[in-house]
Amino acid sequence: MKALTIALVSLALTACSTPASTPAPQEAATSPEVIRVTGIPDENPTELQRRNAPLVNYLSASLGRPVTYVPVTDYGAAVQALAAGQVDFAWLGGFTHVQARNLSGAVPLTMRAIDREFQSVFIAHTGSGVTKVEDIKGKTMAFGSKSSTSGHLMPRHFLLQNFSIDPAKDLAGEPVFSGAHDATAKIVESGKVAAGALNKKVWDRLIAQGKVDTTRVKVIWTTPGYVDYVWTARKGISAELQEKFKQAFLALDNKEEEHRTVLALQDAARFVNASPADFNAIERVARSTGLLK
Repeated sequence: MKALTIALVSLALTACSTPASTPAPQEAATSPEVIRVTGIPDENPTELQRRNAPLVNYLSASLGRPVTYVPVTDYGAAVQALAAGQVDFAWLGGFTHVQARNLSGAVPLTMRAIDREFQSVFIAHTGSGVTKVEDIKGKTMAFGSKSSTSGHLMPRHFLLQNFSIDPAKDLAGEPVFSGAHDATAKIVESGKVAAGALNKKVWDRLIAQGKVDTTRVKVIWTTPGYVDYVWTARKGISAELQEKFKQAFLALDNKEEEHRTVLALQDAARFVNASPADFNAIERVARSTGLLK
């Protein structure tokens, strides 16, 4: 039976609810009867539930056991849930994956092909006087979550490395953290801040759906590519289940109608293998910017 179980109550975890140095102990090589998955809340909860429902149904059928999607309150909660064994697999960004592997030995399994060359966009309010990234100096700016790869870590890195702009020193006050990519777009559109940075795929989807007013907000720069999102397994999951979970994604094929729905809602053409080495560059950036100690 294709079982879709959406948890009615989000995990009460937050990034600081469990000490990073003392994650709950986990058994080795477990294969749970009910598989619990989660993902970083990089967009509003209604949109995430819509996008994940067909995927959960597909995984349940492919793995031959119930799959439950467990919402979490923020990016840190997804990392802590994986470390504490409260979920088995998590859709993480590159930076949150690096946090999870340093905290609890989480294992990368599979990513979308686009995640090998992911990009962010810098956007600006049309009345702000910001027409290029250099103009952000001395202006107000919004990022997404503090733990977002495409909404904070990499935009911050590019500001420092490519434009010699330090968000800690060179903005008009502290940067605003909206918590999600779509929220960043709306804050910039409203004029509350002059500029912002977010996931390019989310920006493209907002434009296609007519959810942003392009007379009020525009793209001023698109970043170079970098590695980002990945499906990650907690350390205690058996190698056999890890492989089955990964193969379920690798088997997705646009020629099949059900698969097309899942892929489209995941903004994916196909999934590919992921390895720990894929995220070494992200870890170096996180350490160089001081966001990972």
